[in-house]
Amino acid sequence: MSNIATVNALITAINFDRFPEIEALHAPHARFVSFRGPVLRDSSAIADWHRKFLVDYADCNYAEIEYIEDGATVAIRATLEAKGYDWRPFTQRVVETFAFDDTGEVVDRRLYGMLRNIELDKEAAAAMKEAEGFKGGSASSTRSAVTAFYDALMSGDREAALAAFTSRPALIDGVNGIVTGGENILDFLAALPAPMMGRLRVTGILAGDHDALVELAIDPSRPRFAAWVRTIDGKIAVIERYAMLRELGVNPFENLASDRHARSPIFPG
Repeated sequence: MSNIATVNALITAINFDRFPEIEALHAPHARFVSFRGPVLRDSSAIADWHRKFLVDYADCNYAEIEYIEDGATVAIRATLEAKGYDWRPFTQRVVETFAFDDTGEVVDRRLYGMLRNIELDKEAAAAMKEAEGFKGGSASSTRSAVTAFYDALMSGDREAALAAFTSRPALIDGVNGIVTGGENILDFLAALPAPMMGRLRVTGILAGDHDALVELAIDPSRPRFAAWVRTIDGKIAVIERYAMLRELGVNPFENLASDRHARSPIFPG
């Protein structure tokens, strides 16, 4: 049985500030990790988190939603459209995973984000358009391609990693930048700061017909990165890198104020 309908119900509840519904769709002991933090461990706390979240993200709307369903877990890639504390509109790309129990309630959620208002350059936009237009593939071929790429990447096998790309791949990193071309992508990833202790490793892969969600962490109990990977004919076309911003030390509250500016008419003096 598909759990996508429940995910859509939860997204609708978030979009319309229906906090009792948000709480009811989670199991009482549900765990929620978000790019803003902190880690939450019950449905009531999750509903309260959304009350605060939707002050900073007024008129929130999940747009451009894409889905991957793999077993009892659903992953989505979406663009949040909202208005900030000064009522100016902004967008923020996110990916989110929802794990379900046998009763159909959400027991685990992880929400990764990019920085706000990411814009693609011409080459990255072209690679994205080509990947989004590909309609073939299978979950098994996607999993094989993505697993082979990350195995090569983590083991330092540059030749195998390059062979996994299409002719003009793109990487969109929501914190560090955008690059195109297989050689440039590998150089970019190699130049990213490494943790002082521990080693980044793949903690999970959810595969769809032509997209995959890859989660990476040093400690599996502390999610760190997620990549929405788009494939074309079994080759890596686009990698979108999302992060637990707070985990990286990136301020997820940048450009936010503690109090929303009240809307009021301005009368002539």
